Amino acid sequence: MKTSSLFAGALLAALLAGCGPKSNVPVPSPLPVVQNKFTLTEAWRQSLGSAASARLQPALFGELVAVQNGEKKVSLLNLATGAERWSATLPNPAAGGVGLGEKLLVAGTVKGEVLAFDLQGKQVWQARTSSEIMAPPVIAGGLVLVRSGDGRLTAFAAADGALKWTYSRQQPALVLRNFAAPVVVGDLVYYGQAGGKLVVLSLREGRVLWEAAVAQPRGASEVERVADVVAAPVVDGSMVCAVAYQGRLSCFNTQSGSLVWSREVSSWNGLFMDNKAVYVTDDKGYVVAYERSSGRNLWRQEKLYGRGVSGPAVIGRNLMVGDQAGYLHVLNTEDGSFVARHATRGAVVAAPQVVNGQWLVQTQKGVISLLGTK
Repeated sequence: MKTSSLFAGALLAALLAGCGPKSNVPVPSPLPVVQNKFTLTEAWRQSLGSAASARLQPALFGELVAVQNGEKKVSLLNLATGAERWSATLPNPAAGGVGLGEKLLVAGTVKGEVLAFDLQGKQVWQARTSSEIMAPPVIAGGLVLVRSGDGRLTAFAAADGALKWTYSRQQPALVLRNFAAPVVVGDLVYYGQAGGKLVVLSLREGRVLWEAAVAQPRGASEVERVADVVAAPVVDGSMVCAVAYQGRLSCFNTQSGSLVWSREVSSWNGLFMDNKAVYVTDDKGYVVAYERSSGRNLWRQEKLYGRGVSGPAVIGRNLMVGDQAGYLHVLNTEDGSFVARHATRGAVVAAPQVVNGQWLVQTQKGVISLLGTK
């Protein structure tokens, strides 16, 4: 059967709900009552036009921020002030987000084009992949890594766009649209895939070093057997964790690939790991914390059920998530209690970014803001 593609999020939820009674459709929880322990303040805010994709995140490099905004536009901002340094227009609608690093801003399009700009806004090369760009390009070790819609990972030379290597594998019959970028740590590339797989590649050659099952597809129908890793893995020290939709949260040793622990979780929203815990937003909107060393459940916050909650981002003892209504919620990492809330403009679908003790947030309406606590 030809591989099909489904949108994670509302479309997929509607499809799954259609398999049962209408009562299975989630009714969002009311906005929780919060006694703010502190105030979230905006260091700056920029409105750059509606995002072409709901799951966009800013890219960070030193004192610079790159964003995809509008149908064909990418911009480079100053991190300290939010001021726009320059913007560029792509030849076709932008897709996947932007990458920033090694003095390059790299963007992709729905036509599979990969365009690289220097930090003054001059286009320095253009390349092409097999299909639509699905995730932010990752720039590391003199390479630009790009995920395309068919699950292929392509590495281009950062200097001139020359093709260096590709990695691909057969896809299941039914897959989610996968927006997860690869994660590069040292000379290793961690890459989540359809079918519940996590593969680790060598950065230089794209050679497979090890592969592990985050989750095993289960169920009688193709929809029930969807178990894709559609959130970027998180790597810290000797442990890498990944989560699959309709699957599990699994953590492995980074060198051997041996399983450290695994828990039943369904998520497409993302993870965060610190020295104490692994935090995940599941597909119901629950935010859950697991002890890093053992996988023991520490707490679960259920009051954001059905609100379209983003992946988490942690600074100290404060965990931030956004929701579809445009609220930013801050939870205490010790017990999951609410400690602050802030209203922004537009749905917050992608996880906030952590930079210099602050959160950087991009909304679906194209509003970029840098927030701290007061």
